[in-house]
Amino acid sequence: MTEDRHLLTLRRLAFACLVLMLAVTSASAWLRLAQPRPACIDWPGCRAADRPAAAAVAPTLLGAPRVLAVVRGTHRVAATSVLLLVLAMGALTWPRSRRQPARGRLVLALLGLALGLSALGIVTPGSRALGVLLGNLIGGVLMLALSWRLVLQLRSGPGSGPLLARWALLGAALWAAQAALGAVSGSGRVGAAPVAHLALALLAGACALGVGWLARTQGRQAEGVALLWATGLQFVLGATAATAAAAPAWVLLHNLGAALGVALLLGLARR
Repeated sequence: MTEDRHLLTLRRLAFACLVLMLAVTSASAWLRLAQPRPACIDWPGCRAADRPAAAAVAPTLLGAPRVLAVVRGTHRVAATSVLLLVLAMGALTWPRSRRQPARGRLVLALLGLALGLSALGIVTPGSRALGVLLGNLIGGVLMLALSWRLVLQLRSGPGSGPLLARWALLGAALWAAQAALGAVSGSGRVGAAPVAHLALALLAGACALGVGWLARTQGRQAEGVALLWATGLQFVLGATAATAAAAPAWVLLHNLGAALGVALLLGLARR
């Protein structure tokens, strides 16, 4: 295979992996939010530790049996396809790993996460344990972000300067932590999680706005503008979800925005 053909094949596989991971993370969030959970009328107060537990209810729209069957099937097919794609990318990059070490490390990280999530799904089917919840959430978000970073690397676009790269990496870590706190908050198992989620939102949002503005000055105009818009929309979606007593549909969109934000930030962390 010629070098041009090899690069084109990798680009197509990486982009397909990105699209499929977007489907996986969205379907995973949908299935999580469709599970019966304590009723909430005044988020975050309804998640307080001193509040009596409310009766568990299941969202009528997200939890409809036929809808759930389609979403669950989509999740399985997309997750299996991602694993196959990552294995194919590994086979293509391994012979050239010495010449392209950064590319090889990205594919290796994707393969490790894909295998880890597959093992987690096999060992803990249907589990609602907090560790399983966070493992699936963070693993899926990281795979989406790494897929986006691989797409950027294969496009050979401009990298970031050291300052932008460091702040973007910090922003990605803050957004991932924010997503984890949001999931813990929604589970109702840790009373302090909603307050921590709200507090960290200010720090994570301010960091992302700064990174987006700095990216615009360093030749990453499109990504910087996208991050600024994503950050603004996250604040709007978060406020809407809070005023709607954590309505599952708004929380689902808020979850998707968090995953896209982590991806954009990790992409901007590429030097």
